[in-house]
Amino acid sequence: MLADRVRLPHLLLQASVSLLALGVATCSLFTIHYSLLTSIFLGLGNSLFHVWGGRQVAVATGNDIRALGVFVSTGAFGLAVGIVLHAWWLLYVILLAIVALVLWLIPLTFHPLPLAPRPSPLTPPIVWGALLLLIGFVMFRSFAGETFTAGLTKGGSMSLLIGALAMMGKALGGWLVRRGIVFVVVLAGVICCMLTPHHIWWIGLLLINGTMAITLYWADSVMPGREGLAFGLLAAALMPGYLLAQVPHFSPLTSHLFPLTSQLLMTLLPTIVIELAVLWSLRERRGDVLWSSVVVNILTNVPLNLFVIYVSNSVLTIFLGELLVVIVEALWYWYFIENWRRAVVYSFLCNGISFLLGLLVQLVLLLF
Repeated sequence: MLADRVRLPHLLLQASVSLLALGVATCSLFTIHYSLLTSIFLGLGNSLFHVWGGRQVAVATGNDIRALGVFVSTGAFGLAVGIVLHAWWLLYVILLAIVALVLWLIPLTFHPLPLAPRPSPLTPPIVWGALLLLIGFVMFRSFAGETFTAGLTKGGSMSLLIGALAMMGKALGGWLVRRGIVFVVVLAGVICCMLTPHHIWWIGLLLINGTMAITLYWADSVMPGREGLAFGLLAAALMPGYLLAQVPHFSPLTSHLFPLTSQLLMTLLPTIVIELAVLWSLRERRGDVLWSSVVVNILTNVPLNLFVIYVSNSVLTIFLGELLVVIVEALWYWYFIENWRRAVVYSFLCNGISFLLGLLVQLVLLLF
């Protein structure tokens, strides 16, 4: 969202490099107690760079699927290099090289890009429905990519091979589609479903990564002028699939998944309905705002409830979680309506009323 609204295109790049440098500094200069601060700096710096770069590439190339694939490809190999060849001196060299490159490039190439969202030829339900499908596929792809290599002994050379295959797949996907080989998506899906991690795993890994450029291209296509938000949502969707693949013996058919799903839906669906009713009562009739309310509720309600279920359900946790959701949704609504006061009112009333109604229902159930 920031990448779509910041008028100086290099500002997020500078902020990203500064945050990465702070992350390295806190890790190398202070004690282990600063690990949380280090993670925050590195996570934010990495996120800002990806979304800034993703929007720059999409807008500057006219959403060229080949360029999108090449841009996201090298990160996979970078992770492998960091795992195998990690050393302080190498980290400092790479960081200094990045800083020098940024200082050299900013005055040469980075010019303001258009910021105003362009009207989409699709209706809001189709736009957000397509985006949710893409987010779901990205989660599945992240899960499948980790599952393919779960049974392998990931030593030095194997980690580098996995990283290289992932990089090749991401980079080649856009070129294959541009050549008309669209069936790579279907083929990747079939391989994901039929092959186990021990049978021709490298083909599955190569092809499933080949779909990354395709999902980015489609997300940018359905949200013209909002490439930063589209890229950010798909990038965020990588994490749930990755974390899910770390759970031992996970199976989508496990009996524990169905009670959890029903529990999440019991809280999510009423929240969506209540908040839509609140927006409607506030005379909000714009389709993109109403449908974006459904999406932001999915993005905030589900993680908060999972945290309450598995980590902590204290009153303080719930209060802080609700406060964070109010802030996130206020930023979200501001992105679409560009009015701070109205965005804060929307977020506060939607979350306050849905929370109080939910609390009232629980009290009634306790009494009867």
